Amino acid sequence: MRVLFAPDYRVGLPYQDLLANALSKRGVQVSFLSNYRRGFPLLRGTRSSSPEIVHLHWPEKYFARKGDWWDLFRVYRYPLDYYLTARNQPIVLTAHNLLPHNRDEERGVFRNVGVTARGAHAVFVHSLEARRQMQVTFGVADKRLHVIPYGDHAVTMGPPMRQREARTKLGLGAGDRICLVFGTVSPYKGTDELIKFWVEAKIPHQLVVVGPIFSEEFARRLHNLAAGCPAIDLRLTRELLGESELRVWLSAVDCSIFNYREIFTSGAAALARSYGIPLLIPSRLTAADLMEPHPHVLRFEALDIGFCRLLEQALATPCSYDLARLWREYTNWQHVADVTFAVYREVLCAEKSDIGSTSANL
Repeated sequence: MRVLFAPDYRVGLPYQDLLANALSKRGVQVSFLSNYRRGFPLLRGTRSSSPEIVHLHWPEKYFARKGDWWDLFRVYRYPLDYYLTARNQPIVLTAHNLLPHNRDEERGVFRNVGVTARGAHAVFVHSLEARRQMQVTFGVADKRLHVIPYGDHAVTMGPPMRQREARTKLGLGAGDRICLVFGTVSPYKGTDELIKFWVEAKIPHQLVVVGPIFSEEFARRLHNLAAGCPAIDLRLTRELLGESELRVWLSAVDCSIFNYREIFTSGAAALARSYGIPLLIPSRLTAADLMEPHPHVLRFEALDIGFCRLLEQALATPCSYDLARLWREYTNWQHVADVTFAVYREVLCAEKSDIGSTSANL
């Protein structure tokens, strides 16, 4: 079975690589659509590789916002590009997000996601709530929605190192209480709101923000909000964090915080969960499946409603890699691949059946 993953997002995001490796054990040959060709990039890219199935992951790559005169053209071109591609081979979609990050109000984006989801032969989601939202928001038929875990992203990183050793490497105080925000530093994650609250509430614990910046403007906003506050440590970079760096950070901290405004799936929260780090996440993010209830997952209503109490509770809860074992088993990549493979086979069987019916009618 030949499957094309599109687009190729393996740099800095191991999801596709880990899934492809697990699928290879089921005899699936996965290739990656790395080249972006002008005109109809999805159609032209898939034609050259002739896959049996095109598996879309982040379709917004094909109607990207680049801040140039062609932004609106890319958005309005996409449905035709998608339709022409779907005529050649079946398309399946993994809905990592309900809508692309930071683009929910942008003209044409909602339509494009709806076109993709309703036109796909199958749609993978990462929780039952995500399944419900895809049905309600875009009218995707229930029979075409399939729930799979997000996958254990700690599998290639190994267990945590000793906390004291990790803190020494990072220049962190051995006796401090350290709360971590990690991953791409982007507006939809609400990091600016968290920093503002941290300063105003005079929280005595160390808040460390680590990761590549979304934009220079947003980075300046965070620095301005944190100015003069010794409890906030901004470690903003221009490059993605490697696995070895992430392992050190996840070994060094006492808890992690995810103040996302909206999210379907959080790879960072799933990784913290795999490492057995207590994490705080808003109650409103109902689509984020973290296998709850669990002592490592604390849900808060809002920063000014119960957050400080839950923060103290998280800091009083020891990190435990062993306590996250069931989560790592649940998100095992071979399990994810087995479900994915079964859906691929179902899609191809249905496609052959449709072709056979058409031929008979002729």
